Amino acid sequence: MAQLLGQLPTYIITLTWNNALDFVRCADSLARYTIHPARWVIVDNGSEERACIEGYLDQMEVCRALGQVEIAAFIENSTNRGLPVAQNQALDQIDQLENGPYQVVLLDADTVVQQGWLTNLIDFAQTRPEVGIVGGAKSPEGPPCPVYHNPNGRWYVHDKQHKHPSGFMEGESIDFACAYLRPELLARGLRFDEGFEIYDGHDQDLSFRVRSWGYRVWQIDAGVLHYASSAMKSTDYQWQGGGRTEWDALRTKNVARFARIWEPFLTPDRTTVEEEMLHMQRMNTKLVAEAGERKAVPSREVE
Repeated sequence: MAQLLGQLPTYIITLTWNNALDFVRCADSLARYTIHPARWVIVDNGSEERACIEGYLDQMEVCRALGQVEIAAFIENSTNRGLPVAQNQALDQIDQLENGPYQVVLLDADTVVQQGWLTNLIDFAQTRPEVGIVGGAKSPEGPPCPVYHNPNGRWYVHDKQHKHPSGFMEGESIDFACAYLRPELLARGLRFDEGFEIYDGHDQDLSFRVRSWGYRVWQIDAGVLHYASSAMKSTDYQWQGGGRTEWDALRTKNVARFARIWEPFLTPDRTTVEEEMLHMQRMNTKLVAEAGERKAVPSREVE
């Protein structure tokens, strides 16, 4: 009998960094619209607004206002260690809390969830066991968050013509503002590559690695709105002297790392849905066939 995902422990991971207003809006929506029981792991990446966030969470717990969401851990970093490291810290913490299988949703602090969002993700994963990662966010204006393709080491974003007839989209990578991770992947020790610094590239890399394990990556509209983060607008890596020199240099470095790891699988863009779906089938097969012959980022196998 297939594993019933709805019966497994479910964890939500959210990172914070100088985005208390975004976080409070996200937490309020989680408390109101999460109908599936979940445990929440929060990582503060050296935020100057940590006290505000901790005070808000304490008040919510005292008032029993978080509903089906229980705070499982609050991890404090003294500095901004970047997204890959912080996500891995949360996953390691969950490993210490659980002895058996569990499932995880990565949820950005600049999102707002809607009724049934978590159930939508779990139900889709239940009916599609070949799908390893399910993206669930869309922009507030309505369109789903982009499905990414990476020709020649550059990020390419799908336009509407690549939408699958089912209403969902398969991609080489998806937007990780909201990303469901299957328990089978977590049992294999799935982690982000910490060689991708601070931000950008780590999520695309994870998507490719999951596909190299024989799984597929899909984007659906689960009922999660992704807003522009106030923290991203103020980050030290952006808008330096009227430009984005440091940010662009960091992004270029991460893109180059991605290209070095996955260059054999980066191909030119396709123009039709039929070409896209055929390409995805070929590339998934190629990733699985060649995964053991190349030195990609190693995973932590469960003994």
